[in-house]
Amino acid sequence: MKRELTKIGFLKLASDLLFLITIFIIALYLSNKGIQRSDGLLLIMLVLGWYFSTKASNFYGEFRTEKFVGEMLILIQNVAIQVLIAGQVFFSLNQMSYSRTFVLYYSGFLMVTLVLKSYVTKKLLLSYREKGGNSRQIAFVGFNNITENLIDLILSNPHFGMRVGGLIAIKPVEVESVKYLGDIDSFITNNVSKIDEIIVTSNKISKEKIQLLVSYCDKKAIRLKFVPNFDNFYYSRFQFQLFGNYPLINLRAEPLQQPTWIIIKRIFDVVFASLVFVLIYSWLIPIMAIIIKLESPGPVFFLQDRWGKNGKKFKCYKFRSMRTDLKPAGEKEEFKQAEKTDKRITKVGAFIRKTSIDELPQFINILLGDMSVVGPRPHAHEHNLLTKDSVDNYMMRHWVKPGLTGWAQVNGFRGETKTVEQMQLRVDHDIWYIEHWSLWLDIKIIFMTIYNMLNGEEMAY
Repeated sequence: MKRELTKIGFLKLASDLLFLITIFIIALYLSNKGIQRSDGLLLIMLVLGWYFSTKASNFYGEFRTEKFVGEMLILIQNVAIQVLIAGQVFFSLNQMSYSRTFVLYYSGFLMVTLVLKSYVTKKLLLSYREKGGNSRQIAFVGFNNITENLIDLILSNPHFGMRVGGLIAIKPVEVESVKYLGDIDSFITNNVSKIDEIIVTSNKISKEKIQLLVSYCDKKAIRLKFVPNFDNFYYSRFQFQLFGNYPLINLRAEPLQQPTWIIIKRIFDVVFASLVFVLIYSWLIPIMAIIIKLESPGPVFFLQDRWGKNGKKFKCYKFRSMRTDLKPAGEKEEFKQAEKTDKRITKVGAFIRKTSIDELPQFINILLGDMSVVGPRPHAHEHNLLTKDSVDNYMMRHWVKPGLTGWAQVNGFRGETKTVEQMQLRVDHDIWYIEHWSLWLDIKIIFMTIYNMLNGEEMAY
């Protein structure tokens, strides 16, 4: 998604370039390279490289609704490009004897400095916007589920620096904390509100009214934007393909239907899971086995039937976090989702569920091919049976392998789901992931998962 370069973005760019030049000089000094004429060329190449790579990755665009981990991942890309540029210049100038030391100091200091600077800047901006600074007044044209979702998003996230300036619709609409501004004609005629941006969410406005609105916004220097609304197909990504000589429109794009991407994702899963086994499992499993056994009798691992790709059942591995001699209070059936005050959960279980350590044995499922590192979270067999007919598009989440973590989980939709609405939001996020999959998105979700684990998650119980 392209983000516009704002004044704040320009200030970030200027300050980062200043840091870059300063760190360049420090790295030259620490690597005992000394100042040479060729260093001027290298500095110019690094500055130009930083400018164009950050421009291509939209690093200095609008990040109001983006989490810090998203910015950090883009930063890593740009620092990696700096390393490639420096290495290429050193190779071309035959100065390889200095390259390793210089690049180590330069890339290390640049990464640490800009990560800290970005984090502090993000926190200051969030706090400033939450208090009303650097805010935009946004009005919506049309009232539907899209409008309601966007209004809820703005009202529940004051740190985005956005304020709902009003609602423009044919008929008066009562929405809490939102002012009705009339229809398009009356808004244009009588508007006295300070509106910075207008977002059109309806596709039922006549061409004449749209032209009238465009003309008014241009005259008043108000930014006008449209949300594509395909009614029942709003969550779809249209994709064209040929069937013989006939063009077909797929309502949903599925990158993981392509054999090349399936192979690449599988290689990534195997390599990642193998590293976890070597670096973590070698010492974690013995420790967890002793702790779990000491607190309560029963097996170390808990195995549960879950649905995989195309609804195929498999045994999902977890560290046991509950007592085996207790059944859900007042429940005759065996299946019941864990609750926040669930007496079945042991003390060790509460900790490993909070930190998501209980999910780590699922790397066994990844190596077996039942799961992927990233994908829609697999639900218990009974949970699927209870939910599949009450949640729209629920079965579509089984088009791909389930994951140890997923897009829904890193966006807060994890753990217990008490209502159909909560489950619907989780499924919507899963479908979005299936339609927008890329290897980079998987890496981003992994980083976001680690970030969330370190910060703690409210729904992890």
